[in-house]
Amino acid sequence: MGAELLASKVVILEEEPSIPTIVALPSAVTLCLGITERGPMADPQLLTSFEEYQRIFGGFTLESDVAVAAYGFFRQGGTFMWVSRTCHFVDILDPLTATATKASVTLNNGGSLATPAVVGPGTGASPFPMTTGMHVDIDIGAGAVPVAFTGLPATLDNGIVTEPFDFTGGGQTLDVVVNGVLQPVTFLVGDFVAPATATALEVLARLNASLSGCSAVKHGAGPSFGVALFTDGAGSDYSLAITGGTANAILQLAAGPVVGAGNVGDIAAVTALEAEAIVEATAGLIGAVDVIVNVGGTLSVETVATGVGATIQVAGTSTVDFGLDHILHTGADTAVQPTLTCAGKTPGDYANDIKIAIEAATNGLALSFNLKVVLSSVVKETWPNLNMDPTSANYVETVINDVNLGSRLIAATDLALTPLGIKRPANVVTANMIGGDDGLTALADTDYVGNVAGPTGLYTFDRVRTGRILIIPGVSTEAVHKGMMDYAEIDRNGSMFCFLDIAAGLTKIQAVAYLTGAGLLEYSEFGAIHWPRIKVGNPQPSVYGTASSITVPPSGWIAGKCAANDQRLGGVYEAPAGYGDGWGVIRGMTGVEDDPQGLSEHQVLDEKTRDYVYPYRINPFNRTTGGLWYIDGSRTLKSTGNFPSIGERRGVIFIGQSLVEGLQVFRHRFNNHANRQRAGRGITQFLIGEMNKDAFRSRSPADAFFVDASDALNPVMNEFAGIMTIRIGLATNKPTDWIILLITQDTRALEESLAA
Repeated sequence: MGAELLASKVVILEEEPSIPTIVALPSAVTLCLGITERGPMADPQLLTSFEEYQRIFGGFTLESDVAVAAYGFFRQGGTFMWVSRTCHFVDILDPLTATATKASVTLNNGGSLATPAVVGPGTGASPFPMTTGMHVDIDIGAGAVPVAFTGLPATLDNGIVTEPFDFTGGGQTLDVVVNGVLQPVTFLVGDFVAPATATALEVLARLNASLSGCSAVKHGAGPSFGVALFTDGAGSDYSLAITGGTANAILQLAAGPVVGAGNVGDIAAVTALEAEAIVEATAGLIGAVDVIVNVGGTLSVETVATGVGATIQVAGTSTVDFGLDHILHTGADTAVQPTLTCAGKTPGDYANDIKIAIEAATNGLALSFNLKVVLSSVVKETWPNLNMDPTSANYVETVINDVNLGSRLIAATDLALTPLGIKRPANVVTANMIGGDDGLTALADTDYVGNVAGPTGLYTFDRVRTGRILIIPGVSTEAVHKGMMDYAEIDRNGSMFCFLDIAAGLTKIQAVAYLTGAGLLEYSEFGAIHWPRIKVGNPQPSVYGTASSITVPPSGWIAGKCAANDQRLGGVYEAPAGYGDGWGVIRGMTGVEDDPQGLSEHQVLDEKTRDYVYPYRINPFNRTTGGLWYIDGSRTLKSTGNFPSIGERRGVIFIGQSLVEGLQVFRHRFNNHANRQRAGRGITQFLIGEMNKDAFRSRSPADAFFVDASDALNPVMNEFAGIMTIRIGLATNKPTDWIILLITQDTRALEESLAA
């Protein structure tokens, strides 16, 4: 803000704050990729509840672990989850094409009304370029009737007055009105070799040089010629008139006004409405045909008569090209024709269980109908009083396909029968939708890891910049696990953390063998793995059977635990582990996966079992004496990283991403000492706030962290390169893995006695 200092006054000016504010970003927004029952493909959707998940992606299925992961996420207290659905993609013909397909059913009309013979719609769109006399020849059973289109220019001539013309002295004028626009013409002495005996060609030269939209030509047969004017365009839209000037006493042109002749406004650009009017007004076709102007300006021609006796054909002798074919078309008496297609709103096998019912409308109108969507024998949606009229508020496409208020299960497509009276679908008790496919055949690791060009797989999340936790529930291969950590650490520049699911049914020896054999141990500190899979209460017996609990991959439940913990003061810096204050307690967990060899160690996960897997950085589960199941490990997969525990790494991600966003204000500003110090002060202020949330090993800033934005880190060459360097050191808290009790004999009394 500035102010001019003119008269004496007190002025208020505002300064930029010396310490910029850095705002803490969300720390537990979870990105979840995998197979779902339905929903948009490779298009992440933000969810804030499991009910919202069900509305968009459907429910629990045996083919997918995503639904149960989302269920566990929100049950633990998670708030924000982005879900992206995947399938197998092929790139043979059309690059990165999803193999998932939509189920559909096409409904027929009642076939109770006779239909006209129809030719069209044509492939050409208005305006149609023509020349005068061109014609379209239409045969409705009594021979071809030519429909001619004519357009002639407006013309003025000077009758029998011929050259020479006397333009002695020059300066004569002629006021010509061309298509309503006045265009004065002035004849100069220099226009003529001999002004007293000017020739027609000399007059024409001046007129053509001065006039726009019309042309001057010689008139008459010679040996002397007169002068004539005509418009460049032809048709009733064109006009000429002489409204004044001294030259017309010499030239004797008719004054007009005159209008171009013909039955169109512009023969070079005939409109669809003109074509409609001319065809319908031609003798032999009057009252016998209707011309339909379609959306986009194409034409259809149909007979007024209906039934099998009605025929229409555009003859091959036609010289006008509306793009209409030359085939003989016949009407129908009681034809049953496809009129409406209902398809799954999104691809997937789920829609093969959908049936469509068409019933009489509750409003009693003959052309209206009720549509019901039946899924697995249950009516899920009822849409009353729909119709097939695109101009109606109850038009089937308008209602069913509405983005916010329309169907969650299907989409409707009007097949555009004409006329409107035959479009209503016939009543049907149920019509089965078929052809839906989830696209899981040949599903491979590459479909999960994805391709940035699609984007598919993980790269569908590129637009979700706030994602901090990444899971692919139930997918447990080396390629996918490494792909997840590569995406988090490299593609997303270390801005998120991955919870990996280990395969089902692995013993402790097999789990360690997988981790070491796949090269995951020490691969990245941006991922962690938990073993074994967990048991939770059966959320839907109709899907999972009558057992009281089911076995599920834990990643979604752990991500939800992180999200819940992060809502506590400083919770992002704590590992989701242990049962003290509930930091690692999994709500709804009833046990761990049964050992496939019949051993009991999975059910108990005794100390010996945990001793075996934990050195390999596999985080196991444990149970309190009261029966609460909790996460009993806090390690990332890399022991040699800067921040090798889950709490440390997630906390540093949170700090780093908050600083990245908060320091954007310094981009493109001066790279000088003052701005570097301002940036350093902003970082320091933010870190002090986090220090007070127990983010670091000390509550003394000098011991908790350091921020170096000094000139030593920013030499002149860096300034010229546009680089500002700020070094930040964090004394992060370390988790307690072991508590060692040293127990010995108390000899204090004996020592006192000996001393005495």
